[in-house]
Amino acid sequence: MHNEPHTNGGDGELIPLSRIHILSYQSALIRFTMIDSQPWFIATDVCKAIGAYNPRQGAAHYVRAVSDDSKALRRLQTQVKGVSAVLTVSRDGLDKLLWLALHSVTKAWSVLSSVDAQVSVVVSRGASDV
Repeated sequence: MHNEPHTNGGDGELIPLSRIHILSYQSALIRFTMIDSQPWFIATDVCKAIGAYNPRQGAAHYVRAVSDDSKALRRLQTQVKGVSAVLTVSRDGLDKLLWLALHSVTKAWSVLSSVDAQVSVVVSRGASDV
């Protein structure tokens, strides 16, 4: 797709369902996984949660500005589609994504606070890495 940004992690690492954690922000769900003991977030979920999702561009509009080492294209195992490609962002990538969205979306700071609190709980429980 021409709107997808360049990403590192071109191997398209598979994230199995058992490694997906789900955060909630109001009625939106944000999926993430632990990779090398760090949370990586599904960019589309973050953009939907803050109201910055454009169905035509997906999350690509905001993810494009995230540095290459803070984003990766991965394969996500799903119950409905089998396996689909998703853009993921690291914690630093999440900060950048929300900072960019702040210019047009007022919910970004509250999403960041909520995500931080919920990820801390998962990490303290010792969530397993992919």
